[in-house]
Amino acid sequence: MSDKHRVGSAVLFPTDHPLGPAEMIGRAGDVERAALALLGGGNVVMAGPRRTGKTTVADAALAACADDGAYTAKVDLFECPGPGALAHLLALELLANRPPLRHAIAQARRHGRGLLEALRTAGALRARLDLGGAELELTIDPGRAEENPTTALDAALRLGQRLADRDGRRAVIFFDEFQDIAGGRLGDPEVTTRLIRAVLQRSRAVSVLFAGSIEHLMRDLFAPSERALSQFGSFHELTPIDADEWAPGIQLRLGRDRTTIDDDALARLLELGEGHPRTTMLIAQHTHMQAIEELRRRIDHAMVLAGLDRALSAERLRHQQQLERIRLGGRHCETVAVRVAARAEPYSGLQPQQASRALNALRDAGVVEHAGRGSWEVPDPLLRRYLCARRLR
Repeated sequence: MSDKHRVGSAVLFPTDHPLGPAEMIGRAGDVERAALALLGGGNVVMAGPRRTGKTTVADAALAACADDGAYTAKVDLFECPGPGALAHLLALELLANRPPLRHAIAQARRHGRGLLEALRTAGALRARLDLGGAELELTIDPGRAEENPTTALDAALRLGQRLADRDGRRAVIFFDEFQDIAGGRLGDPEVTTRLIRAVLQRSRAVSVLFAGSIEHLMRDLFAPSERALSQFGSFHELTPIDADEWAPGIQLRLGRDRTTIDDDALARLLELGEGHPRTTMLIAQHTHMQAIEELRRRIDHAMVLAGLDRALSAERLRHQQQLERIRLGGRHCETVAVRVAARAEPYSGLQPQQASRALNALRDAGVVEHAGRGSWEVPDPLLRRYLCARRLR
């Protein structure tokens, strides 16, 4: 392999999309435990900050369920513009488990045809006749689903059990960014969560994986006894990826480009990444990029430090945008965010209610998270460095 044909750094260390099961580093135990729970009829709740590998683990667990013969469906609530879209996308994901329907849906999307027209073909029609004719058509038609979102969602949720009954398969549904259900964009939260509970608790062959990136909202949906989804799923805490998993994973990826890394350089890279999945991958990506520019295939300590600087530079625009969102949270939010990043006392010089209000706004924005009684932290190591740098100005 010549230096003109080296493997791209972002190919080796992708950072902006969930990884496939074969690309994961660590957390095989998380995948196995979640899949076993879902296949065994349990519901699972995963909550944690964005960009920490939550969706990667959930996707891998869903794939493991499919490999075991289960029907699967994934809906990202962040991508749903309204409640009707939630019902529509869920129905399509469930229907796509049947080959004739999957083919018809794919053909309709490929050629810009209406789904109803595509699903009226002979083979597709026979495949859907036993799944609830009129109700099913309501979910397939996005316009009608948006006009009657509660009825459409009820039909889409019931479709999972119908498929399971007709085909003798367990159905596993994955709702990503589920905390968005609480914001009202997808309908009245109380009505929607009660409907989800009412239908799914009677769907004995349907399991659900709920994942969300704002932990306190997820806990508020599933923990309090007065909530419709109270105790409707077991919380699964993702295990940290330790150095013994990171080291061989990074070395293996570098090996695809015939590149090595010195032991002290690898130790420094892992120290800087702090076990945070995206940060570790991003520093590794820019370190490898530095090696390509220097026409070298051995990474040393200096290259890792250069990789950190490059990663911080690459993230500057994102950090500036996050700072703007922090400021929109209130007059004390930037001060408190910088203090939390620097591990300083966030309440110093502020009224308790002012600091609490700022901390709650920062938590809702995903900038800080509660780390124990009276303790807060910025979970993103690179954002923490950016905010700390502002304190020194």
